[in-house]
Amino acid sequence: MSEYSMTCSCGDVMKTEAESREEAVTKLQEIMTEEAIAAHMSEKHPGDDVPTVEQIHGQIAQDLRLAMA
Repeated sequence: MSEYSMTCSCGDVMKTEAESREEAVTKLQEIMTEEAIAAHMSEKHPGDDVPTVEQIHGQIAQDLRLAMA
């Protein structure tokens, strides 16, 4: 298993372990539901527009990287 991560513009780091990058993307996309996105935006990005699930899932697919040990 490898660790994959991505960093939000606010500095929060999302991490997951997976056998492949594709699996890691899927795992993080499953975590980032509409409710989870709203909670994160409310806490870390107050006053900003809340992105759609599709926008966040696209960002995860684009930005998720293998974490360096």
